[in-house]
Amino acid sequence: MAISFIFYMLKHSKVLLIQTAFLGDAVLATALLEKIRMESPDTEIHILVRKGNESLFKAYPYTNLKTVWSYDKSRKWSSWLELRRDLSKEHFDAVYVIQRFLGMGLLSLCIGAKRVVGFDKNPMSLFFTEKVRHEWGTGIHEVERNTALVKSWLGEKVFKPCLRAPKIDLATEMQKKEYICISPGSVWETKRLPIRIWIEFIQLLPENQVVVLMGSPGEIELSNQIADAFHGSNRVVLNETGKHPLLASAYIFQQSKMSFVNDSGPMHICSAENVPTVAVYCSTIPSFGFGPLADWNRIVETKHVLDCRPCGDHGKKNCPLGHYACGEGIEAKSLLQAYQDYLSSGC
Repeated sequence: MAISFIFYMLKHSKVLLIQTAFLGDAVLATALLEKIRMESPDTEIHILVRKGNESLFKAYPYTNLKTVWSYDKSRKWSSWLELRRDLSKEHFDAVYVIQRFLGMGLLSLCIGAKRVVGFDKNPMSLFFTEKVRHEWGTGIHEVERNTALVKSWLGEKVFKPCLRAPKIDLATEMQKKEYICISPGSVWETKRLPIRIWIEFIQLLPENQVVVLMGSPGEIELSNQIADAFHGSNRVVLNETGKHPLLASAYIFQQSKMSFVNDSGPMHICSAENVPTVAVYCSTIPSFGFGPLADWNRIVETKHVLDCRPCGDHGKKNCPLGHYACGEGIEAKSLLQAYQDYLSSGC
């Protein structure tokens, strides 16, 4: 108790957050930016993320974020050495290691910070100034887990992630902001709702509902399959997948009426922008702690009890049992019900 009190009374003028995992993980780290901004407004914040994710932080609207550093995983060792050299010059009061992997744990210890705080699952945690228990699978959300890292400094209050993407010009069909976004992709195949179900869902929607398909360049084929199903129909299905940089994509989500996403990065962008969100869970489960955080949200998953679900902490490249019942068992009418619930909510 006495040690925690001493830590709480410390004032950090300059801190570094490290989160070099996937896009969604980086987005959720903005909840810590918000906590520090609100509870220690004079603290200068730096954040280290995976190369490719750094542009997203231009959508963080507050000036307490001084520098966004990037780690190039395509040249791990040389990038690590460059970061050690450059970050050592910053003389941080504290480093908070959100990552649980050896490389970033080691980096945090090699840059001369006064304090290093990280999770007990990090292989380097033995050498941290403070290590924090990492709870998994109990329903605790990732932003709560991350907040525990700064508890001894700033207390327990949890803030939501925050992004406000700058304006871009939208296609004519999108300018009334009455479109919905569908993001059919994910890095992991077993996190993807089968394409046929997305098509069935769109067919159930009112004919005048504009649909915008979103995703990364690597997910173009998934969206093409959906768009092709409506070629020549009266429905407006705009395929914007792979056409926009990350920041512009964030703005398209931000301006949508609502978004339908898998358990993937776009869900967390929608959480940070407070976009009404319908999140689809196939092989993963919400109790892992990565659920939607928008004020209005719904979770859609199979209604069948499956002994094989979840089949791991993360998604997989394919179903280990070959049937993909966790995805195939989701019904398009469940998505439609969520759509109708939102329209009737008055939000």
